[in-house]
Amino acid sequence: MNDDLEQNKIKNGKDSYHHKNLKEALITAGIDMIYQDGIAAFSLRKLSKKVGVSPTACYNHFKNLEDLLQSIFDYISEQFAQALSEAVEKNEYNSITISMGCEYVKFFAEHPNYFSLLFDSKSLGIEIGEDHIDFSPIFSPMEIFKENTLKELRTFRIPEEELRDDLLIMWGAAHGLAAMANMRGIHYEGDWVSLTENLLRRKIVL
Repeated sequence: MNDDLEQNKIKNGKDSYHHKNLKEALITAGIDMIYQDGIAAFSLRKLSKKVGVSPTACYNHFKNLEDLLQSIFDYISEQFAQALSEAVEKNEYNSITISMGCEYVKFFAEHPNYFSLLFDSKSLGIEIGEDHIDFSPIFSPMEIFKENTLKELRTFRIPEEELRDDLLIMWGAAHGLAAMANMRGIHYEGDWVSLTENLLRRKIVL
């Protein structure tokens, strides 16, 4: 059975996939499966069965597991970058840095299955030096976070030699809260975004 026919195959008598959305369906199903069962129990054959297509249709989109994992990284990274860009544009909290920090936590609180798949990836390419932080061009969300945080910090005439530390503090605060929001053993009865805003505004001096 060819790929086009497989992509229109009915899954569980309800859902069908077309050429334009099969790849995304495989990516999103893969994200959920890895989040639930772990990477050790995952395979492209199990993924194709979950989505309701043949392994051939799956391999037409991904050469192997590494190829799928890279596509998952790219998919999540693109959504994260868009969320941060919108936070900069809206500047809901009258501070671009705080707005990005709140969106950072909100994004992963709403998508807990994204967090480890993004930040455990070898594609991150983050290098922290004594006076700088460099992010791989492939990881555009953190370039957005870095560029806009540094831009705002400079408006406060913070010495250049202190910018790396201040950037690390802002990133560490947002990332730490996002990680906590993703820990299955942590149950916070309040709103993670409100908590993030309050902590960044009261505890980090810009």
